[in-house]
Amino acid sequence: MRMVPRAVAAMLSGLLHLLILSFLVHVAAGLVEPPQPSNLEATADKLRGAGERIARVELLGAGHPTSRLACSGSSYVGVGVLADPRTERIILVGDDTPASRAGLQRDDIVLNPNVWRDSHREGALLQVQVLREGVTMVLSVHVSRICIE
Repeated sequence: MRMVPRAVAAMLSGLLHLLILSFLVHVAAGLVEPPQPSNLEATADKLRGAGERIARVELLGAGHPTSRLACSGSSYVGVGVLADPRTERIILVGDDTPASRAGLQRDDIVLNPNVWRDSHREGALLQVQVLREGVTMVLSVHVSRICIE
């Protein structure tokens, strides 16, 4: 009979430890707050509820493919844009690059990130769909050689 009180005590001790551990994890999770999205952040819920506030604008002929550029320094094939892989927000558009000539801008949100698969194939035409200030746009970007000066 003495084994039953010890088993109950062991179970209560285990439950108490789990409760304390759960409390510590809950408190620790509240110490580090995730970054808050800006007001222009696009989420699926916002897009679904936007209704007619989002317009589709298709820009044709923006930027033409440049033929092989003569570079005094190094060069690479690409579009000249850097996007945050977590949010697909464009954080940098290089000067005089296919991306800048097509009209891509900092803080545009790329809605079709799979388009970047062909961003290293010279001559490819990428149809980049972006969200800018509540407006969806499709911009044509020609992948080409970019000079590094």
